[in-house]
Amino acid sequence: MSDDAPLHGVAIRQATVADISDLVRLRRMMFEAMGFNDPAQLDATDAASSAYFAEAISAREFYGWLAVTPAGAAVGSGGVVFDQHPPGPGNLSGRIGYIMNVVTLPGYRRRGVARRIMQAMIKWLAEQGVQNMSLHATEPGRPLYRELGFVDSNEMRAKLT
Repeated sequence: MSDDAPLHGVAIRQATVADISDLVRLRRMMFEAMGFNDPAQLDATDAASSAYFAEAISAREFYGWLAVTPAGAAVGSGGVVFDQHPPGPGNLSGRIGYIMNVVTLPGYRRRGVARRIMQAMIKWLAEQGVQNMSLHATEPGRPLYRELGFVDSNEMRAKLT
């Protein structure tokens, strides 16, 4: 099968606390692809992420999605948290869906996995009445996000440490 062949039988479903190990594994792979390569730092991040997901999924503060093969292997993921801002002219609720942790295993890339995860999350956010979404994109992800309606913004950042 060519790298850009569509995947048949891969299901997109919402993650539960039973999926924490897959969420953590895929998140670590994302960080490694971003250049984080200190095993001790990644191990500490895995432990902190596991604890976070255990609490946040149960408390409905984090919502995750997985792409799962017919054999049950998680090959992609994505997540949503909500940022609450004061209401504004373009968003009377002030609620913003922040999309994160969109990652696909290398052997499954360029075959629609991330697109299907994104579409599931966007549909779900619309069902929740969310008017605005945001995300931070890697260069390889930008074309997909632009196709889905995301535009570059004027956000700036600073690190306090």
